[in-house]
Amino acid sequence: MLGLFKTKLNPQDHLDIINYLIVEEAEQQWNYHAMENNFNKKAFRSPSFAKGVVNMFVTKILKMKADDKLLGLIADLGFRRCKEYIDEYKDNEKHINKLTEEKLFFIYFSIEVYFDHVHTKHSDLKDMNAAIMVQGKDVVDFKYRKEAYELIAETNRQLQLVGKIINKKSTKQKVNEKIEKYKKRWIKLKEKQRVFNINNIRDIIIETIQNRNPNNLLSLD
Repeated sequence: MLGLFKTKLNPQDHLDIINYLIVEEAEQQWNYHAMENNFNKKAFRSPSFAKGVVNMFVTKILKMKADDKLLGLIADLGFRRCKEYIDEYKDNEKHINKLTEEKLFFIYFSIEVYFDHVHTKHSDLKDMNAAIMVQGKDVVDFKYRKEAYELIAETNRQLQLVGKIINKKSTKQKVNEKIEKYKKRWIKLKEKQRVFNINNIRDIIIETIQNRNPNNLLSLD
């Protein structure tokens, strides 16, 4: 009987929550498609499975309810947003493959520093579900949660891509030798140049996120 009194998830009152859920679903689709199944064209979470996972978060964590139509929309937009990630990744891969070895390693070190920064800055994300369970959904700013989560995820995606390309070009032993070699060069750079490289990576990552199709999120316009 208590379930009948749950607040219903809806765009008018909970737009930020819904858009966070779309991004979360997109990232889960990415992990399944790219990380677990190596870009297999048929390897995507089914709409029914995606809806079930989203509904579990809505009911168990948020203590709300959502109709099937909204769950389906979240799953569909998450899938579409994931397709954007795939296209971005492949375009980025073509560009990075053309870089000189030194530039490749300097980009890796830059992303590594930036990833550590954003991961530390937004370390509060990991405790949000527990906080919601105790204090309710309003304890979390879901607009902030979406933006921070997407920033960390995209930075990690680019870090993984550069690492993958580095590992493809050499044996493990050679990679370790090259890391040591280029790390010394990186350290010898003037601090101003290292900061410039890191900020350039930051700008690329933020621009990548900002340039995504806004129609793959929900809007009241």
